[in-house]
Amino acid sequence: MVDQYARGSYSQRDFGSLDEEAPQILLMTSGHLGDALILSYAFPLIRQRYPNAQIDVLAGSWCDPIWKGNPYIRRVVHLNHVSTNRRPLSKWAKWQEFYRTTRSAIKDLRDTVYDYSVDVRFSDSPMHFVLPYLQVKRKIGFGTRGFGGLLDDEFFMPDEEVHNFDLILKVLKPMGVVGDLRTVEPYFVHPDQSPAQLWAKLNRPVPLQKPILIFPESGSEVRMLSVDYWSQLAKRLLIETPHPLVFSGQKAFTTELYERVRAENPAAADRLTPAVGNLNLQDIASLSEQAQAAFTLDSLPMHLCCLGCPTFSFQKNGMGIQFFPIASQPTMVIHNHELSRSLILDRPGFQSEYVTVFDDAVLEQAMDWFRNVNERSRVTSSK
Repeated sequence: MVDQYARGSYSQRDFGSLDEEAPQILLMTSGHLGDALILSYAFPLIRQRYPNAQIDVLAGSWCDPIWKGNPYIRRVVHLNHVSTNRRPLSKWAKWQEFYRTTRSAIKDLRDTVYDYSVDVRFSDSPMHFVLPYLQVKRKIGFGTRGFGGLLDDEFFMPDEEVHNFDLILKVLKPMGVVGDLRTVEPYFVHPDQSPAQLWAKLNRPVPLQKPILIFPESGSEVRMLSVDYWSQLAKRLLIETPHPLVFSGQKAFTTELYERVRAENPAAADRLTPAVGNLNLQDIASLSEQAQAAFTLDSLPMHLCCLGCPTFSFQKNGMGIQFFPIASQPTMVIHNHELSRSLILDRPGFQSEYVTVFDDAVLEQAMDWFRNVNERSRVTSSK
């Protein structure tokens, strides 16, 4: 039905020639915070090609913390897709929110004549269905769930495993926008915060040593490691280093971990800081810039921390190379994604290794990695 409509009056609409000097561009994503962050790395590339481009974003309202303060965006319009809405709502409430935000988004967008629309969602839940109600000269995206007929440039997933950002670069090519995963510069817009400002939020004085950040949570239970596993790592860090540990997250799991480590290491209690629910994304980014290192799972804090400090990520049952972090600091990923077993992200300072189990040997790898980080830091400081 969609393809039949696309071959009819929809495909014959004419909104004029493309504006190559100052194009109006609509970027669409129904994804989550990590998807939004990776998409934002493409904004400078778009501006390099079109310095006068106006960029609007159509996305779920849950992505607002990523876009906040971003100088490349003119405006953000919300469309909360029912399939990617993770909020604690009933299915009926999610459908109501979907219909409400769809109507509102169309109303906000329909008076603008866009030169390009680019939907970067490559799996499920594309937003192509709004295109018949908008004025778009050239429509680009992935032919997913039968909506490909609404596109002028239709792409499909490659057979091999590739990184999310490479897929974004693929759909930007019809606009003449090019980039390289090896050289792209990741960033996250956030205000500068002093150590005193950050540690006041944690109800602690500024420590003498840089902290080690521990983020033991993921949005999916199957990707999480046990409290016992994390407590073993924390114990070894306390024994081998003088650094304080900050336990950050949003769930009772992190509080349980903090309490376990505190009970098992009473002599080091003053080096342990709970930060459950105390830090927003801007705080995490700022704290990572002041940290010695971070230990994370496959989660948004991983993507933020690797911009500010050396980061070690345990990726259990994750998406493999598709969501390996684009780091600007030395980063190590240990994963069990079979299809990414022999793949590596081609970026300076990035390492990854495939394992079948997350056992004591992986803990030793984590400690070896941290010892190397400490040694590099010592050598750099002595110069």
